[in-house]
Order: sequence, then C-alpha cells, then structure tokens
Amino acid sequence: MQHDQLDLSQQHQQSKKQAIGFIKSQLLLTVVISVILLVFDGVKAYSALTGGLVATTANAWFAYKVFSVRPDSAAETMVASAFMGEVYKVILTGALFICAFVLIKPLSAATLLITYFLVHMTPAMVSALGSNASDMEIKREK
Repeated sequence: MQHDQLDLSQQHQQSKKQAIGFIKSQLLLTVVISVILLVFDGVKAYSALTGGLVATTANAWFAYKVFSVRPDSAAETMVASAFMGEVYKVILTGALFICAFVLIKPLSAATLLITYFLVHMTPAMVSALGSNASDMEIKREK
C-alpha cells in the first residue's frame, strides 16, 4: 500500500511538472507571436498578446484546480475538482473575451482569436512532438 501511494505521489508530481511545462510553453508562444507581430503592427501585437494570455490564464486556472487536490483523495473528489475546474475555465475564458472585446480599442479580433487557438492547442502540439521524439529515440535504440 505504501509503495502504491509513493507511485501515485510521484505520478502526481510528474503530471504537475508537465502541466507547468505546458503553461510555460503557452506563455513563450504568446510572447514570440506578439514580438513577431510587433514588427509589423502594434494593434495586432497586443491583440495576439491578449488572445494568448486568455488561453494561458484559463489553462493555468484549470491546472491549479486539478492539482490542488491531493493525489490520495477519493476518485470522486478528483473528478469533481477537474469538472469544476473545466466549468470555471470556460466561464473565465468567456469573461476574459468579453473584457477584451469591450475594453480594448482598437483590437484585431482575428489576430486575437487565431492566437488564442494556437496557444490553446500548444499542449497537444507539445505532446505530439514529444511522443514523436520518444518514438524516434526508441527506434534508434533498437
């Protein structure tokens, strides 16, 4: 039993580190896109920054809610925390979009939405690239 708890705790810490890595990659992508666009157009640059920050903030909130539950908690507690984290993530995303569209003038809506989508998809892209790198490493070992 003690060994299982240790493994569960280790898995929790590994998953938490992975989530933090995803958030950092989202922030990095947001800054890179914004700096590139700053060369061409200031409005598009801060619109991209806003879209990227909306995605990153909402995903960071979700990760916080998921990892605030202890790894040895009941499964129902973990599922409830993840579910509520997702609900609040959607609400937070909507609220941040409303604030952006109401408060930021001028705003490039297309740039904001495209950057939001790209940054929101970053964890999937990082995972896909990571698994491809792992597959290539395994093939080299053979």
